[in-house]
Amino acid sequence: MVTILYGVSPIGLGHASRSAAIGLKLRELSLEPEFATGGPAVKFLESYGFRVHDVVREPVPAESGGEMKMASLWYLRYWLGYRSTGRRMAELLTRLSPKLVVGDEEFTCVSLAIQRGIPQAMISDELQLGFARGAVARRVEARVSEWYSDLQRRVSSLLVPSFGTDDGNVRYMTPVTREVTKTREAVRAEQGLPLDSSVVLFSSSGSGIGRFLLDKSLQAFRKVCTHSEVFVSTGVGAPRGEGNVRELGMVRDNQNLVAAADLVISTAGKSTIDECVSSGTPIIAIPIRNHVEQERNAAELGFAFGDLNRLEELIPRLLGKRSEPARYAGAQRTADYLASLLPGLSAG
Repeated sequence: MVTILYGVSPIGLGHASRSAAIGLKLRELSLEPEFATGGPAVKFLESYGFRVHDVVREPVPAESGGEMKMASLWYLRYWLGYRSTGRRMAELLTRLSPKLVVGDEEFTCVSLAIQRGIPQAMISDELQLGFARGAVARRVEARVSEWYSDLQRRVSSLLVPSFGTDDGNVRYMTPVTREVTKTREAVRAEQGLPLDSSVVLFSSSGSGIGRFLLDKSLQAFRKVCTHSEVFVSTGVGAPRGEGNVRELGMVRDNQNLVAAADLVISTAGKSTIDECVSSGTPIIAIPIRNHVEQERNAAELGFAFGDLNRLEELIPRLLGKRSEPARYAGAQRTADYLASLLPGLSAG
């Protein structure tokens, strides 16, 4: 019997990195979760030594020129993926018989756990939808929103990795980030980056979305920075560069690279923003247009999609302007709470 089965949305790597942070804290409590996810998140979580089941299929939203497109088609593809995932997840639950089911915006495992009477918790920072723009998409989204609101009401614990006031089954755990495990000097030496230069880090979505922002960021960097600064890109393919432009590919412990950088440029995913704030690294967060979650995240920092055309102004203004590290402890709080849901166990 598995103690904890932990479903993870495979869209991007933000959910997976958040789940890894919590999973590592559960491991410190002598609780070893098994994960259920799909796509690149499988190998990502396996790299931390977790057992991972490749059963989840979720489509990546369509994006063109930095704008989210065809929301109604995405909802349809998502629903088809949800149904096929549900069959595989049901078989997994039957085989593993977990004592607790956790879902980080992976909803099939939570829905099935509710149906089967298995203790469950859902982790989500997106409690309301809002991707639709056209009339057809809004009608489709209204149906999905009704279903999602019902799921939020029925789940035993809805854990929000942000700040807020607990209400009913909703508990705010504060932001969840992975711990920085290496010094600035060690990270730069490991990645072949100079210690005496400012580093601008372009950190893109794990889903591959972000080329629109990479191209604009490189263009602005080349205009306003000199050979004494270094532009580093992770995640969306190698930029054609010169000596001070580097492509590192996918970096697993990106939180260490974020902490070692002097400025981060990214689409406005919550995980990257939280890791920047936690380590005190300045960030320029440009949201995908019509992606309501990213637009909300960016607005909280004072950014909008239109700032894509202000990078030449923003880069020199924010480069090196570090803030006091927040050092978020949401991963520990969440792990402690999940442990408290298990019969006969409590977080010590």
